[in-house]
Amino acid sequence: MRAATLLLALLLAALPFPLLAGQTGTASTVLGVSVEPDSLYAGERVICTVRVRHPEGTLVSLELPDSTALEPFYPVGQKHSSSMLSRGLAEERFELELAVFGSGSQRLPAFALLFRDTRGRMLERQEYRPAVSVFVRTLTPSGMLELRPLKPPVDPDFPFPLLTALLLAVFGMAGVVLLALFIIKRKVRLFAETVDPAQEARRKLGKLHNRLSSGLPPAECYAELSAVMREYLERHYHIRALEAVTQEIERDLRKLGVSSFDAIMNLLRQADLVKFADSRPSAEETRNSTRQAEEIVSSGRSGSH
Repeated sequence: MRAATLLLALLLAALPFPLLAGQTGTASTVLGVSVEPDSLYAGERVICTVRVRHPEGTLVSLELPDSTALEPFYPVGQKHSSSMLSRGLAEERFELELAVFGSGSQRLPAFALLFRDTRGRMLERQEYRPAVSVFVRTLTPSGMLELRPLKPPVDPDFPFPLLTALLLAVFGMAGVVLLALFIIKRKVRLFAETVDPAQEARRKLGKLHNRLSSGLPPAECYAELSAVMREYLERHYHIRALEAVTQEIERDLRKLGVSSFDAIMNLLRQADLVKFADSRPSAEETRNSTRQAEEIVSSGRSGSH
């Protein structure tokens, strides 16, 4: 018995928080209460830890008062665990999660410990009022006696640097695209200028002559012949011929004083008759027109324009 009393005294001395001691009907019990944090704002939560050491074989439970007696504390949750410290000695650990309101120093609420035997019979009920307290801070200064006027909403800053960078990027890309198009167009024009329009026209007329000999209908031959001559006139004399009517070509060639003016116009008018007046030239007439076009192109290389 003296050894058990000495062991209990040593356990009391080893507890790291305030202790309360009581007597059950059969053996001594030890109560320790701690709280964390000890300072908080209104509405925040604290964890209150209650540790009870008791003889093995005794059942311990914790009982809180009603909500009115708990104010300004409000229970949120509770955890309970048991452990054996040594032979004949056990410990119960209760963790209470409490929301705290009000302001200033607030003492923890009272609670009760219920001791039962292994059959559930009540041995004793002990009530405790812990001496532990927490300090509740308010978000509003205590010296403020009236509401401050509301400030008008502040418009967000317009992202001028970002907009400037975006515009510069767009203009830069547009400039690159325009420069690329200019270079491509210039290269195409230079390539076209390097090709002799008379040589290109003679090549196409030669192919057209061969196709006519192979059975190409005269009407189709005149349509392609007109296209070849118009392309040659536009590139050789630098006039608008591919999309112009025959009267417009006649006017431009007359201004230039082209030496083969009459032959060119006769050829173009014959092609118009086939296309628009439903003229039906023979294969021999078509073949003569093709040869005449070749002579016009050959004479145009040294002709006046």
